[in-house]
Amino acid sequence: MEPSFWGLVVTVSLAFVVACNCQFIRRSGTYLTFDNGDKFTFSGGNAYWLGLDENVDGVNYPTNFRVDDAMATFNELGSRVVRAHTVGVSTGNSKSVETSLSNWNDVALGYIDYAVYSAKQAGIYLVVPLTDNYHYYHGGKHDFSDWRGLDESTFYTDTQVINDFLEYIDNLLYHVNNYTGVRLMDEPAIMSWETGNELSPPANWTKLIADHIKSIDKNHLVMDGTYGINSDALSISSVEIYSDHFYPMEVSKLNRDASQVYAANKVYFVGEYGWSQGDLESFLTAIETNVGNGKLCGDNFWSLFPHADNYGFVQHSDGFTLHYPGDTTDMQSRVTMLRNHAFKVSAQSVPSHNIPPAPIITSASSASRTIAWRGAAAASSYDVERSSTSPSFSSPAADWQVVCSQCADDNDTPWYDSSRTQSADVWYRVRGYNLDGVPGDYSPSFFSSSSS
Repeated sequence: MEPSFWGLVVTVSLAFVVACNCQFIRRSGTYLTFDNGDKFTFSGGNAYWLGLDENVDGVNYPTNFRVDDAMATFNELGSRVVRAHTVGVSTGNSKSVETSLSNWNDVALGYIDYAVYSAKQAGIYLVVPLTDNYHYYHGGKHDFSDWRGLDESTFYTDTQVINDFLEYIDNLLYHVNNYTGVRLMDEPAIMSWETGNELSPPANWTKLIADHIKSIDKNHLVMDGTYGINSDALSISSVEIYSDHFYPMEVSKLNRDASQVYAANKVYFVGEYGWSQGDLESFLTAIETNVGNGKLCGDNFWSLFPHADNYGFVQHSDGFTLHYPGDTTDMQSRVTMLRNHAFKVSAQSVPSHNIPPAPIITSASSASRTIAWRGAAAASSYDVERSSTSPSFSSPAADWQVVCSQCADDNDTPWYDSSRTQSADVWYRVRGYNLDGVPGDYSPSFFSSSSS
């Protein structure tokens, strides 16, 4: 079925476009490789909201800008892989892919399409869980048992419930992306399917699901979505990757997991960790050691949130929210560690910071003397300039007065222009600077009347 896109506006606003990720990721023993045989190691983060968000205007689809801004930020962080729950988990509400049993929502698929497209344009691979253990807004395993009027525990045992889940998987994998024209099962930007998020299934269920995925999708890796390592599942030939989540970050547990999976000649992945609490430096060092020993393929921190559509950042309150380059001194220090770590595990030298794209001014008020702008990925500070002459009359550069010289960041907006004369019409423009002090392009000029 071809998706329909009424009201879905396509706006490609990626700040940093790199070569597309056109090779599938394969497994060779305990390593991941590209199609050409080169080893693939990585760091990255989680962005669970890419297909359906809960943080802006209730449960709603994310704008293209927020998706693109996240991908540009991941690029700045050196991320090569992003784990995205709602690209694969989307059941049980009116904005889901499967709103109720066997009822499909093409609009929801369209937003998943854009998330995959944006990742592909940014050269980022996706890990896609297929259901969730919990009763979160995006749905979970309980939906499939609820639809049959059964207890949630039957998700792993009831033949009809399992077949309903397999039907959901089929519809997702066979879906043709409206932006790329490629079925999701044929999309190299997807690194792996994950059988679920933090599940507790018996090994025979994991085998059944993984075998089914492999029967229709010969391209992609399959990851066991069990919360922790189930030793009974390590021998499943259709599962290549095993993972765990770390709250708190525990080095001894990481090393045990990595050695156990390595002994089974499989691939180990750190799918989540609470980067903001505890000894991050020691945990990242342990990851780097295990990557170097061939016992670990990579890691994803929990979790990144982008610039908001009008100003500032999208807010989230679980204690692990990452805004780039950091809301506090501690966050800035830890984000720097994460960035350096990402390039190290990818066997790359740490590059200069990306140059921010042009911000967009979204409002300016004479009455309150404030100006707000949509932030730019990789920007750490901003200039604000004001003119009393319309730029449309080719005003010289001297007409622009710097009223804020790198004095504001995205947490300062709306910014207060204390020197503005409220009785005069003015124009504003803004530009961002990266952490190297290099400016990006100016925003388009914005007119603010004396009556605004």
